[in-house]
Amino acid sequence: MDTDEWPQYLITFADRTGAEHAGTTVLAPGLREAAVDQWWFLRKHPAWRIRLPPHTPGSATKAVERLLADATAAGHAVGWKRGIYEPETLAFGGPGGIAIAHRLAHADSVHALDYLGVGSALADVHANVGRREIALLLAAALLRGAHLEWFERGDVWAKVAQLRPLKSPPSVGPEQREKTRMLLGADITRLTAAGQVLSPADDWLTAFHAAGQALAGLNTAGQLQRGLRAVLTHHILFAWNRLGLTATDQNALSRLATAAVMHDPEDDEPSPVLSVATTTVTEVNHPMTPTKTNDTAKQLREALVDQLVANGTVRTPAIEAALRATPRHLFVPDFDLAEAYKDDAVYTKQDANGVSISAASQPTIVAMMLEQLQAQSGQSILELGAGTGYNAALLATLVGPFGRITTIDVDQDIVDGARSRLLATGHANVDVILGDGAVGYPDNAPYDQIIATVGAWDLPAAWVQQLAPDGRLVVPLRLRGSVSRSIVFRRDGDILRSTNSQMSTFMPLRGGIADDPRRVVHLTSDGSVQLQLNQEQTTDTDRLAGVLDTPAREVWTGVTMAGQESFEYLDLWLTCTLPGAFSRMPVHPEAARAGIVRPQFGWGSWATASEGNLAYLTLRPTEIDGQRVHEIGVIGHGPGGAQQADQVAAQIKTWSQDYRGHDVEFAIAPHGTALTGQFVFDEPNNQLAITWQ
Repeated sequence: MDTDEWPQYLITFADRTGAEHAGTTVLAPGLREAAVDQWWFLRKHPAWRIRLPPHTPGSATKAVERLLADATAAGHAVGWKRGIYEPETLAFGGPGGIAIAHRLAHADSVHALDYLGVGSALADVHANVGRREIALLLAAALLRGAHLEWFERGDVWAKVAQLRPLKSPPSVGPEQREKTRMLLGADITRLTAAGQVLSPADDWLTAFHAAGQALAGLNTAGQLQRGLRAVLTHHILFAWNRLGLTATDQNALSRLATAAVMHDPEDDEPSPVLSVATTTVTEVNHPMTPTKTNDTAKQLREALVDQLVANGTVRTPAIEAALRATPRHLFVPDFDLAEAYKDDAVYTKQDANGVSISAASQPTIVAMMLEQLQAQSGQSILELGAGTGYNAALLATLVGPFGRITTIDVDQDIVDGARSRLLATGHANVDVILGDGAVGYPDNAPYDQIIATVGAWDLPAAWVQQLAPDGRLVVPLRLRGSVSRSIVFRRDGDILRSTNSQMSTFMPLRGGIADDPRRVVHLTSDGSVQLQLNQEQTTDTDRLAGVLDTPAREVWTGVTMAGQESFEYLDLWLTCTLPGAFSRMPVHPEAARAGIVRPQFGWGSWATASEGNLAYLTLRPTEIDGQRVHEIGVIGHGPGGAQQADQVAAQIKTWSQDYRGHDVEFAIAPHGTALTGQFVFDEPNNQLAITWQ
């Protein structure tokens, strides 16, 4: 067989039930034992199709064929034969799209069979969350990852329904429609947190979200050869096939989802209800419903603010009142209520490469920065980064009718949208300005307070010049590498000194004189492991090619972290002390499962790179006095990877022994000003001093 051909195995079964049992108990574990790097399956009764990529090693294909022969001999299958798979390249959007489809198909196949089987954590999920519910959640993650607006998602659901028609479909009733709407807007981050019902499905849902993001990136780059929504529809149909949903179920689910998105509640009138038991979503378990179906926007908002007060984020009565009074959903009108009022960022605009460039920030971060700012009645405040206008509305409420807010953004559409929403919600004391945030807005200066809701590396001189002598500046400052903090600065002569700082990361300034561009380095050929580098990090990225293919050096530090203990000050110490600073290294779940890397967290690891070497953090569980903790380790790669791992490990020990639990102060002053500190870094306009107390 030609080595460029895709092997396909057609396994025939006596019936559907036997096929699924064999798939979960024989084929899935057998394929794992055969060490096949990438495989996926589809159902085509009475057969299943198992597909492998070209250039699959002969040893792997032979192992698969032995597996199928043994399964047939044992009576698990009627028979099997080898054939050729012809990829549906155009249907999935072209060469780039089919590559994404194959990655997702593999991840989905592995997880789906675990979910449908017995004895795994995902099988436990199946006991609580039926396959119809998980089908909707997976598809919703795909559409959310693709940055589709709410009604664009409705169009995809309608396309699925059109491709799975029924001659006499039952009516959709309001109760099931609203349950479906809640399911589609469920807070997946909360539901997949440790100990929650969907925690074991985190990687599965992440794979769908990542595929949606990748497809959106191809689309904005003009590299998708078919409409994005049509491609997403194709993905949903294939995923639902792997889950074993019948055509009737697929029609019912997609029609329910379409109705949930497109229906206007004011049009409700009694109608026959689609049967829950046979053709539609089963009763949604309590952990799966983030709100009751009759929750209003006000009730959702109250619940969100209650949460922020309970966890200590909101401590000031005026800030609590502003959050309760300001309708966030009106500032993100293209998103449903559940998304508007969950504690998560809402991404509202992407650039040509599919990278998010504007958002309504996570409510926790919004509240935290308002607590840092402490806006007072009658003040004049400058906000850098208008975004949706929601933060300006909160500020306008805090300063009252005798105060004034000036907010700036760089894009006309963002400015127009923020201005119209602020006027529509009655916030007349806000000037929304089109311009470069880095130059501020001198016409309304001086400002009692300045707050940046965009990330900055270095402070633009205009911000300092336009700040009143006793004013307060709150800015999410990228300090070095990927490490950022939201810092409150007050004047001390020619020096700005911190009075408070909190961990945070924001989208960077763009479109002006203080842009902070970021490079993304692919550490694997498929981009499943990446390294984020910033402008001051001058690492020769060409020397990192193939670095993960070199032998690994593993060093364990003896330093442990307990429970929810934050790594933020360790990250800060390492970015200050390491020559290459400290960077985020995002890792796709497939790369972790394949053993390419052993990341520190679900999203990836913190890492440092210099002179062609890479070292990143990892963790392993252990116990101290009966308490479960995690020991920090370092894994190094490259010609000097062992030495770099040792260097990082030594700094981790130094931090733990000498600086753990200590406060940190920050100071900024123009070049030429006498500035001292434990670490002093030169930036374009200023010096930055960082000192552990």
